[in-house]
Amino acid sequence: MDNSVIKLYSDSAFVSPYAMSAFVALTEKSIPFELDAIDLEKHENLDTDFAQRSITRRVPMLHHGDFYLSESLAICEYLEESFPASAHINIYPTNRQERVRARQI
Repeated sequence: MDNSVIKLYSDSAFVSPYAMSAFVALTEKSIPFELDAIDLEKHENLDTDFAQRSITRRVPMLHHGDFYLSESLAICEYLEESFPASAHINIYPTNRQERVRARQI
């Protein structure tokens, strides 16, 4: 696995439930990461550097090596598949039917 530092971009007010779900996934799986706050009121999410890497220009966004990923569900799925043994915590059920049902919620 790539040992690059993982960076999670969140809103500077830390109120986004979507950023929180990515934060909780990283924390529960005991994956070390850095947190970088984006000031949405100052439209930092529209700055060229962030906007070029985030397909949605919203938080959360995950940076791992040379890979950038937006959207909390995609981030959680990436973390689950990239770090399956981290802290022996599964974000999603291992049973296929239970897993897809969990994605409905």
